[in-house]
Amino acid sequence: MYVSYDFYKQTFGGQLSEDDFKRAEAKAEAVISYLTYLNGDIFAKEDNRVKLAVCAAAEVVHYHNNQASANGNQAAGVKSETNDGYSVTYITEGQDGQTAEELLRKKIYEAVRVYLLPTGWLSRVLKGGCGRVCSDSDHSL
Repeated sequence: MYVSYDFYKQTFGGQLSEDDFKRAEAKAEAVISYLTYLNGDIFAKEDNRVKLAVCAAAEVVHYHNNQASANGNQAAGVKSETNDGYSVTYITEGQDGQTAEELLRKKIYEAVRVYLLPTGWLSRVLKGGCGRVCSDSDHSL
């Protein structure tokens, strides 16, 4: 774990229980690594901005998991349903065709952007002099 529960509670001001935070932190770190892999290992050295980003992402993961559980592991839910004149339409967070994993990644990006954008970790420009993003690489969110 990159972030201690004490840091999460005292510095970030989080409200999750220690068990909930530990469960969510692993997924949060994995997605942050995915978003920043072009620039190296974001967790190689200690940085409070990175720790704050992990805390914010962990809360997003926790909320997302709770919503998915409430919807029967279908984060997007049912778009519409009609049965003998009875119609129900559910409001969804995701766009049509968007997977739950893509939605979670987008939400985490929005949560960590405020902490990581000024650091350069979210840059899509390859380090080492390449001034452009290679077209054959997967740099999508």
